[in-house]
Amino acid sequence: MDSLSTNGFNFQFDLNDHNILIVDDNPTNLAVIVDYLEDSGLTILVSQDGESSLKRAKYAKPGIILLDVLMPGIDGYETCRRLKADLGTKDIPVIFMTALSSTEDKVKGFEVGAVDYVTKPIQPEEVLARIKLHLQLRFMTQTLARQNELLTVEIEQRKLVEARLHKINDKLQTEVRDRINAEKALSQLNEELEKRVEVRTLELRKTNHLLHQEIIDRKQAETKVRNSLQEKEVLLKEIYHRVKNNLLVVSSMLELQASCIEEPEIIRMFQNSQNRLHSMALVHEQLYRSQNLKELDLSKYIAVLAEKLADSYDITEQGINFLLDTELIYLNIETAHSCGLIINELIANALEHAFPNCKTGNIWVSLKRDNNNQDYPIVLQVKDDGVGIPEDFDFFNSDSLGLKLVRILTRQIEGEIEILTTNGTCFTITFSELDYRDRL
Repeated sequence: MDSLSTNGFNFQFDLNDHNILIVDDNPTNLAVIVDYLEDSGLTILVSQDGESSLKRAKYAKPGIILLDVLMPGIDGYETCRRLKADLGTKDIPVIFMTALSSTEDKVKGFEVGAVDYVTKPIQPEEVLARIKLHLQLRFMTQTLARQNELLTVEIEQRKLVEARLHKINDKLQTEVRDRINAEKALSQLNEELEKRVEVRTLELRKTNHLLHQEIIDRKQAETKVRNSLQEKEVLLKEIYHRVKNNLLVVSSMLELQASCIEEPEIIRMFQNSQNRLHSMALVHEQLYRSQNLKELDLSKYIAVLAEKLADSYDITEQGINFLLDTELIYLNIETAHSCGLIINELIANALEHAFPNCKTGNIWVSLKRDNNNQDYPIVLQVKDDGVGIPEDFDFFNSDSLGLKLVRILTRQIEGEIEILTTNGTCFTITFSELDYRDRL
C-alpha cells in the first residue's frame, strides 16, 4: 500500500502561523489595532486603500482581512466583491470595520461576502476575539477538507488492495479446480502428488516467511524516509514563512510611511529603499542556508549588512567610514532577525541625519558578550561622530517610523536601550537570546 502524505499540512492550530491584512485609510486606527494584534503574536500586513489591498491579498494570502468600508477610491463593499470574485482570494474571511451601524449597512456587508462586522470605535480585544474565532473556523474547514482527501486516498488504496485480493482468490479457486480435476484423472498417482504437495507446502512456507520479512523491512525503511521528509518539510516551511513574513512586515512599514507623503521625489526614495530591501533578501537566504540551521553568526550578518548599506548610500563618495568590532556570537533565527532589523535602522538613521552638508565621519558597530551580566549578556552598539541629536529630542516618544521600529523590535527581544549624545550619537542595546522551542 502506498504511504499517505500530509504535504506539509499542520493539523494543530497555532495563531502565530497566520498573518492578518488590515485595510484602513486612518493611520490612528491602524496604529492602535496593529500594535495590539502584533503583541498577541499575529503577523500584520497593512494597506490604506482598496486597490492596493487587492494586490496585497492576492500576493500574501492572509488568513483574514479586516476591511474598512469608507475609503478613498473603491469602498470596502466593492473591494470585498472583487476579493470574492477572485479564485485566489475568495476563501479569505473578511471582517468589516466601520462606523456605519445600521441594519441595512450590515446586511449589505454580509451580502457582498463578509463573515463578520465590527463597528467603530474599534475595541482591540473584541477584534482579536473575532479574528481568533474566524481563523479557527477556517482552520477547521481546511482540516476537514484535508482529512477528506486523506480518507479518499485511503479508500482508493483499499479498493486496489481488495481488487488484488479478488484476483488472487480467483486464481486460487481456478488452481483448486484444476487440482481436483487432476486428482480425479490421476488417482493412481495420488501418493506421488501428496509428496509433491508436501514439498510444495514447505517451499511456500519458506517463501512466505521471506516475503513477510521483506514486508517488515520495507515498512521500516518507508517509516524512516517518511520521517525524514516530514522534518525537511517542516524546516523548509519555517524558513519560507519567516523570510517572507519578515520582508513583508518591513515592506509594509515603508509603504505605510510613503503613503503619507505627496512629493514624487520622496516617494521614489522610498521605492528605492524597498528595492534595496528586496535585494537584502539574498543575504537572508544565504544565512538561512548555513549548515547549522538552528543558529546564525550575527557578526557575519552585520558585516554583510554593512556592506549592503555602504553600497546603497555610496558612503565612499561621502567620506564616511564603517568601523566594525564584532565577536563571534551565534543566535537563533528569531533573535538574529530582530537584531538585524535594529542594526539596519540605526545605521540608516546615522547615514541620513548624522552627516549633513557632505560632512565626513565614522560609524562604529560593536557586538560584544558581557559575561558579567546574566540578564542581558549581549551588548549591541551603533555609534557615530556626527552632529548628534537635538537636546529636546525624545527618542521614546518620537513619531519617526524607523525609531519606532527600533523600539518595537527591542521590546520583542526583551532588551533595553540606552542613548548617549556626547560627541555624536551612541545607541546601546543589551539583550539575551530569546528562548524558542527546538524545531529540528
